Formats: sequence, structure tokens, C-alpha cells
Amino acid sequence: MNKQILVVLALIGVAVAMNQCVKRQAGPIITSAEGWEHCDSNGMACCYYINGTVIIFSHGYNNGTYNSNTHCEYIIDLDPECDIVICATMDFSMNGNDMISIQTVDSTINWTGKKKPFSPRINSNKATVRFNSGGDVPAQGSKWSLGIVCVPKTEYKPVCEVCDEIADQQEEGPNGDAILKSLD
Repeated sequence: MNKQILVVLALIGVAVAMNQCVKRQAGPIITSAEGWEHCDSNGMACCYYINGTVIIFSHGYNNGTYNSNTHCEYIIDLDPECDIVICATMDFSMNGNDMISIQTVDSTINWTGKKKPFSPRINSNKATVRFNSGGDVPAQGSKWSLGIVCVPKTEYKPVCEVCDEIADQQEEGPNGDAILKSLD
């Protein structure tokens, strides 16, 4: 029995290591109407674990708007030798009081509205990115994307340079309805 458990654990480890990101199922932790089991108006669980360099696109990016009542969480867990650089697109636009929050152990950054946010280098390899939209239907053109890039802690690289390197891939948008694009 112990050998079977070890084999299953080893297979899980290999599966996670081969993926850049994993969509996790909503759990019973929050059970209110606004909880993770009701993540957006389509009833999709929008909770992801990301362990590689990716671009995150808002749902409906290619259609020009995301859904109202969307609640997404992206757990970023990169190599311990990395700092995270977050690259916001030039066409970044959110509706009203909709918000993206980036949290680390040491800091929190909140972005709201239509003004393009700055692109920060976070002195950490771990962060949580949350997106919340309200009940109002977002205006056409309400969409966003964030590049999540690993920059080695030992390498000085200006944020502008990092973001310029992925700008074309961000501008291309996602493949179909995908919300994640791997850059590794």
C-alpha cells in the first residue's frame, strides 16, 4: 500500500513539474454566493497555480470585454532564484471599481479603473494576483493582460527591458479563448 502511495505522489509531482500552470478546482473554503465556486457569470472556477513565465489574459480578451462578477486568483510560485516582473499591457482597461491586486509577503499593489498601471519588479518569487469585477457590465474594450516573468535575482535587468522582450507576444493576445500563454 505504501508503494502505491509513493507511486501516485511521484506521478503527481511529475505532472505538476511538466505544466506551467494548473487550474485548480474551487474548494469548499468559501461558501458565500461570491465565493470561488461562483467565480464568474459562467460559473467557472477561476483559480490557477503558475510556476513558469506566462502571460495572463482576462477572460473574453479577444472579444473585447471580460464578464461582470468575475473573481479570479492566480498563485505565482516561480523558481526561488527569481524575482517576479509584472508587465501590464498598453491597452490595459478595467471598468469602474474593478480591481487587480498583487500581494506578496511584504507588499500589496492595487490597480483599479482605466489608467494603465506601472510594471513592477517584485522582490519575491511568490505572489498572489487577484482580479475582481463588479456587477456592472464592463464597457467594450475592458480587457487586460499581465506578463509574469522570472528574472534571476543575480541579474540586473530594467523592468522596461523585460517588458519590451515580451511586448509582441502580449500584443498578439491569447490563442482563442485561452487565458494563459506560456513564454518558457
